[in-house]
Amino acid sequence: MALFVMAGQFAFGQIGGLEYKGRGLELLNEGKTDSAMVYLNQAVLKGVTDGEVLGGLALAYIQKGDAERALEKAVEARKDKQYPSADAYLAGVLAHDAMGNVSQRDRWLDQGLKAFPADYLLLYHAGRIIIPFDSEEGERLLLRSIHAYPAFGSAHILLGENMYRRGENLKAALPLMYYLLLHQDALNSGDVVALIERLYDSWSISKESVSKVSKASKGFTVDYVPTAYTGGPDDKGEWFVAESLALMQSVQTASVSSSDALWIFYSDFYGQLSRLGFDVPMAHHIAYSRYPADAMEWINENAQLYQMLGDWLMVL
Repeated sequence: MALFVMAGQFAFGQIGGLEYKGRGLELLNEGKTDSAMVYLNQAVLKGVTDGEVLGGLALAYIQKGDAERALEKAVEARKDKQYPSADAYLAGVLAHDAMGNVSQRDRWLDQGLKAFPADYLLLYHAGRIIIPFDSEEGERLLLRSIHAYPAFGSAHILLGENMYRRGENLKAALPLMYYLLLHQDALNSGDVVALIERLYDSWSISKESVSKVSKASKGFTVDYVPTAYTGGPDDKGEWFVAESLALMQSVQTASVSSSDALWIFYSDFYGQLSRLGFDVPMAHHIAYSRYPADAMEWINENAQLYQMLGDWLMVL
């Protein structure tokens, strides 16, 4: 009889531990690191010490700046083959990166991507690490991250900024605009609009989807050529909206070669946006970052259409 009681107590302990695990991982995904650590540590105390729990703790430790503890938990998590954890590999990559262990960082990254080839964070950090040395491979990895999880703004802005530095026009503008779609009120959003404005000006001179002085590929192009800004300071918001609108509409007929097939994510998104008539509210939405008064005037006058854009984005 005592054995049955003990077995029952163990089962209840496991159920509680699994609940703590699930809630802890949810909180970690929501960016609530401190709360996640409380729940995951409770799961461990209740006997749930699988790879997913330990991997979650590893990622939480690296987010708290404790690379050594993160690596310790990541190594433990990788021993569990039944419940493998992408978080463990990511934490190992970031821990080795923080400690300057480049070869170990790259080894963990390679192994992580073999185990979890569609994990958007592993793909993002792979792209972030490699893009200064191999721009095309970094571009490919960031695009794969975006395909895996389009709502991750960091991938869009990193891709756009690097394409801008590479001399691209179209490939720079579209990710930067998508970043503003996600984060139009971020602290850096006004600077992103200013970057797009500079891009429109230089693009109007080169008249190409890529800069004439760049070595960028021409596998993804549109017929759109911006009009350089010549007005006064009070008219620049209207010019930005008009040019952004024209660019989005031109993407409906974009030319995409097989070598740039991953860019179909952007051509499909902006093409569908224009076909549904949501390109105008989108242009004002991103203009809000630098021209809030002008944008809010339009949004207030067209509240229903703006809400329709938001509803459509929610179901994507």
